[in-house]
Amino acid sequence: MDNKSDGVILVMGVTGAGKSYFLNQLKSESVAEGHSLYPETQKCQAVHIILDEDEKRSITVVDTPGFGDTFRSQAEIVGEITDYLAAQHLSGLPLRGILYLHKITDNKVTDASLQHIQILRKIVGDNAMTNVILVTTMWNILRPEDHQRAVQREQELVTTFWSSMIDNGSYVAQFNGTPRSAYPLIYQLADQQSVVLDIQKEIVDENRSILETATGMTLVQQLREDHDAYQLKLCNLQDELSQQRKLKPATKTEIKRLKSEIKSTEEVLDAISSSVDRMSLRPGAPMRQRMKQALKEHGGKAPVAIGVALNITLFVVGLFI
Repeated sequence: MDNKSDGVILVMGVTGAGKSYFLNQLKSESVAEGHSLYPETQKCQAVHIILDEDEKRSITVVDTPGFGDTFRSQAEIVGEITDYLAAQHLSGLPLRGILYLHKITDNKVTDASLQHIQILRKIVGDNAMTNVILVTTMWNILRPEDHQRAVQREQELVTTFWSSMIDNGSYVAQFNGTPRSAYPLIYQLADQQSVVLDIQKEIVDENRSILETATGMTLVQQLREDHDAYQLKLCNLQDELSQQRKLKPATKTEIKRLKSEIKSTEEVLDAISSSVDRMSLRPGAPMRQRMKQALKEHGGKAPVAIGVALNITLFVVGLFI
């Protein structure tokens, strides 16, 4: 039976879409925000919100690591999100839905953005799309003369790139950077019937590895394409280095630059291989044991137990509107 008094909402999206900023509109400085090239959300962060004065309703809002992180592989990010979803599913705490944030200031939808949308679809599954709100952000920083173009971009998202998710029941909303525009999104999902995502069924109920899930299959295809691209880059760099060494006199600065690029490329290729290795593990059974122990130690309090099992700090805030 669905307990309507509590639940979880995940906030997802690309790095820089404003996920941490969104949570900080619910409680100031509750999570770290990134203001540099390095994204702040390296692991899930959670804010537990009391929704009414009687403290009978609450919701845990979770800031997840962003897709498209320059310093982490896509597989590592998906693994982090999957760990949380597995723990939440095992805890019995209902999942109310997902807020997927997208910057309206992006001039176009890139191939990488399409990959992120594809991963979201595979994580959620068509049957759970009714619990997803697709949120455009950064409206508050637009110049007046850019607003009409932003509206056109939003319409393009709705009719083209998000159309299949909307057809399966997803909503579209705007976040203009204020608490007043954040609260209704939380209340809208808090009132939803709980949902189980496809990846939760696959990882927990069917004890699959990430590699064996629909999400994993999509990731593997992306990783193969990335591997081929970086392998080609490595070969070209090595050829270029060989040519530079034949020059008389050799250009030391250029040789140093090429060696540095070769090292970075080799590190990326190693990370891709490590990502595939990680995805071959089955996280369901170990997480089941961790959650069982955490729930026992913390009196069955699911939000606290999840935080302990995953080493997540849980902030508590009252939200009455």
